[in-house]
Amino acid sequence: MSTMEGFEGLLEQGEALAEEGLLEDALSRFEQALALEPDNPEVIEAIGRTLLGLNRPEEAEASFLDALELDPDWVAPRMGLAALAMRGDEPFKVVHHLERATSSDPEYPDAFVELGRYYGLMGEPGLARATFERWTKAHPEDADMLINAGLTAFDAADFAQALDFFERALENAQDDQQKSGARTFRANSLDMLGRYPDAVGEYERVIRYAPDWWEAHANLGICHARNDHHEEAERAFRRGLKDCPGSPEIRDELAAHLLTENKNLKEALSLAEEAVALGQDEIRHLYTLGEVRLALGDEEGSVEAYRKVLDLDPEDPNAHLELGLYHERRGEVERAEEHFVEALKQDPGNPRALYSYASLYYATDDLETAEELLVRAVAADAGYSPALSALASVRARRGDYDASLDFMEKAVAAGERDAEHFEQALEFAPLHNHPRFRTLLARMSASDKRGNEAR
Repeated sequence: MSTMEGFEGLLEQGEALAEEGLLEDALSRFEQALALEPDNPEVIEAIGRTLLGLNRPEEAEASFLDALELDPDWVAPRMGLAALAMRGDEPFKVVHHLERATSSDPEYPDAFVELGRYYGLMGEPGLARATFERWTKAHPEDADMLINAGLTAFDAADFAQALDFFERALENAQDDQQKSGARTFRANSLDMLGRYPDAVGEYERVIRYAPDWWEAHANLGICHARNDHHEEAERAFRRGLKDCPGSPEIRDELAAHLLTENKNLKEALSLAEEAVALGQDEIRHLYTLGEVRLALGDEEGSVEAYRKVLDLDPEDPNAHLELGLYHERRGEVERAEEHFVEALKQDPGNPRALYSYASLYYATDDLETAEELLVRAVAADAGYSPALSALASVRARRGDYDASLDFMEKAVAAGERDAEHFEQALEFAPLHNHPRFRTLLARMSASDKRGNEAR
């Protein structure tokens, strides 16, 4: 066997093992291939990719840089370095490497997709659009790129621009999958633009021609629910389950809908469990399972679901938040704090996490720290009523009753309806005969009554 045959064989084995997720074995084959051809950039880049998958970023970076030194115009090492920079939250490096990749190989679509999407994540929709259009001007028939451009604009809440991209994608779609995707995403944009009947018609058109396209069923149900047509939403999800019996996504959406409507929770639990069984690596299915279990009073089962989320993503902020709340309810303050801190590391502006963390300090009479966290929560979401109500409590405990009433009024305007809390909490006792306080209590009671009647 020649050296070339041995090298190529080891390289092919490594790639096959990497595709199967056997990264340690893949790395071993690549290293054996490298011993045969130490200056081959292809195997050096493959080693970098594998090290990246094994979460060994420093070694991965060294491999990508070595490959790039041997072949400065090769796109693959650039993409690897961009992926590393994304992990390290280094936006300037991400943009640098992706821009260089698009310049080095103007015919490599993945670089344009990643760069356009990243500009969208950075809150630069103009740059995102310009990136996609650099490609589509040269390849106006590329429906996939137009769909990616539309999705990026949609995520940036530029729904009119998204609609334009999806319509252009539909004009250039070459196969049924592209057509169904473009139509479904076009319908999403129509819905967000307030064109509910048009959106429903477009979803129905997709379903008529491709009944097994689960995305259309799921988004039709979501569209109905968003527009307060809840019975139609349930019918859409159930039709989707009939047409797409193997879809974990439809099960998840129907379970979440039943949970929101507070009906058939046992069926919702069964659906959520099936969704997790069918799509075990989908974190959102585990979220729904955790929420349904908690609604049924199975707190331990709910916690189990969120712990499985952390098995998949140890940094997931929402799972940390839910586990923090669990430990707080059990009086395990230190463990609750650990999870709240982890949640805020990943999502520092999450008002619910800030409010929950503040509650730990409020309970220990550290009103100053509690207020700092609550102010951050309100800065992140001026209409987050739990934080506004808590600030009213903090100010009342400090004897600053005018400020307390101001926060209370903002909380009521934001939807606070728990009049009983304000009547019974000791810090508000000095305000019981205050006209403004009595008026706010009456507004909360009236709002609560209207809400109950609407159910």
